[in-house]
Formats: sequence, structure tokens, C-alpha cells
Amino acid sequence: MASGQIFIAILNPGVEITPLRLRGWLQKEAAAVDARANPGDGAILRLFLTKKLRYAFTGDKLDAMLRTLTERYPAILRIETQLVETPLSADEMEAQTRLANADLQKFSQRAEEYARRKQAEAQAEVKPAPIQWHNWKSALD
Repeated sequence: MASGQIFIAILNPGVEITPLRLRGWLQKEAAAVDARANPGDGAILRLFLTKKLRYAFTGDKLDAMLRTLTERYPAILRIETQLVETPLSADEMEAQTRLANADLQKFSQRAEEYARRKQAEAQAEVKPAPIQWHNWKSALD
């Protein structure tokens, strides 16, 4: 069982990020997330893209850009994209943080239930060791 932690990083490119600057910005943010993670930790990135940024790339091009990040930075497990009209405000970022924390709590509960279930299954499958009787003579006999 893995001993690291999972965390969710919310990425919100501001209005200053143009389609030409998106790749570099994503590389910098992914490197920061990877550097912050301890060995064995995993990160899920939630990327909020405006329609302008999303539709500046073909689906394949955006997919290749995001796949490169997960291949280059081992701490990044998955990147989730969400389409928004405008970059998130501070209040919206706070709401997304609360949602991310709730998702992590649910994930943690499911992981604990899974571990308990697997442990119970493993214990149920264990057969008791057969008792072996020996007819050895001791030196005192």
C-alpha cells in the first residue's frame, strides 16, 4: 500500500495567460507542484481553462500538452480540465478549494474502506496451518 498523500492543486490561468503562454505557464506550475510533493505523494491538478484558452488548441494538441506534464512530473497523477467563461475569482477559488477538500475526504474514506475490505478478505482466505505430529523419541525415553 502506498504511504504517500494525495492532494489536489487548483490551477487558474489568469487573463494575462494567452494561448501562446499557456504551455510555459503550465510547465512552471506543474514543476512547482512536483517540487512541493514529497516522495510517494501524488497530485491531481484541476485546471480551469477559459473558452479562449481551451479552443485555441485542438483536442489532440491540448491532450498531448497535458500528457507531457504527467509523464515529466511523477507526482502528477492526473489533470482534470474544466471549462469556465472567465478566470475564477477569489471567492470561486475558495469554493473550489472546499470542493477539493470534500473530494479528498471522500477519497480517503473510500481508500480506508477498501483497505479494510481487502484485509478482511485476506484473513478469510488464510487457512490454518496443519498440525504435524511427530513420533520422535527423546533421549530420555
